[in-house]
Amino acid sequence: MDKNFLIQINNKIDKEIPNAFKMYVKLFTNALISSGKSNNTVVSYYLDIKTFFDYCSISEILSQEITDIRPIHINSYYTHLVSVRDNNSISIKRKKYVMKLFFDFLEEQNEINKNPIPKDSVIKAKIKNPYKAPTYLEIEEIKKINKAILDTNKNEFTKIRNLFIFNLLIHTGLRINEALNLDLSDFEQGINTNRLYVKGKGEKERYLPIELNSTFFQIYEEGFVYNFAERYFTLRNKTKTSNCALFISKRGDRLTSRYVQKNLQELRLSANLNKNVTPHKLRHTFATHLLKNGTNIRLVQELLGHSSISTTQIYTHSNSKDLDEAIKKFTIKY
Repeated sequence: MDKNFLIQINNKIDKEIPNAFKMYVKLFTNALISSGKSNNTVVSYYLDIKTFFDYCSISEILSQEITDIRPIHINSYYTHLVSVRDNNSISIKRKKYVMKLFFDFLEEQNEINKNPIPKDSVIKAKIKNPYKAPTYLEIEEIKKINKAILDTNKNEFTKIRNLFIFNLLIHTGLRINEALNLDLSDFEQGINTNRLYVKGKGEKERYLPIELNSTFFQIYEEGFVYNFAERYFTLRNKTKTSNCALFISKRGDRLTSRYVQKNLQELRLSANLNKNVTPHKLRHTFATHLLKNGTNIRLVQELLGHSSISTTQIYTHSNSKDLDEAIKKFTIKY
C-alpha cells in the first residue's frame, strides 16, 4: 500500500467532503487502495463520489445522516448529470457504476441497512451526446508532431526524451502510466529479449514485441537518420541521478503524466493541429492504424491489454474513404 497516497487522498476527503460523510468515503477509498486499485482509479472513483455530494450540497437535499439518502435523491442526481452537467453516456454510465459500488460497499460493511441505489427504471431515459468513435492521428499528423518536437528550443536531452516518449506511445499503445512506470532495467531487458513486459490495469502483465533497431526508433533530420532511443540512453547515462526510472526530468525525477499531457498540448499548437492530442489519443492512434492495416482484432486486444474484446471494438470505426475503398474492392467482372 502506498502510504503517501493514502495520506493525500484522506487529506482531500477531509477538505472536500461534508463532515457527516467523511468516514464513509474514507472507508471506501481505503478499501480500493487495499484491493490493489491504481492511484488513478482511486482518484477517479473518489471524484465521482465527490460530484454526488457536491450536487447534494448545492441542491440542499443533503441530510446529516447517510441513511437518509433515498432513491429519489440518486435519481435527481442522475437527471442533473444529463440536464445541467451535460455529461455524455459514457461518463454517466461510469458515475452510476461508482455510485452503486460505493453504496453496495457500505451495505456490505453494515454501514447502511438499505441501499438507496434505485432499481432500473421502467422508463428508459434517452441520454444526450451518444458515444462517438475515438479520434486518432493520421500519419501526416504524427510526422508533424515529430517535427514540432525537433523544432522546439529545448535542450537535446529534453528533445530526444520527448521524441522517445511520443513514439513509444504511438507504436506500442501503452497507457501513459504504463510507460512512465517503466524502469531503465525493464527496457534494457526488453531490448535483450525483444519482449517488453508491462504491468497494466489490475496488475495484469502482458508483453509487447520490441526491437531497438526498429524503424520507429529512427528519425530523419537534415538528411541523416539516427536512433533516438540509443541517443537517449547515451544522454541519460551522463545525468547524475540514481533514479531507476526510464524517463526522467532534468532534475532526475521520474517524469509525471501531467508533464507529458502539457507537452502534447504545446506540440499540438506548434504543429497547428485542430485535434486535441492526449496520451490516450496516442493509444487510440496505435489501435486504429493496426486495425486499418488488417491486424486481427484479437491481437490488438492482447496488445492493448483489454480484458474484453468489446472494449477493443470501439476502434473499428470507419470513415467515408474506408467505405468507398471497400465498395471498390467488391467488383464483379463479367
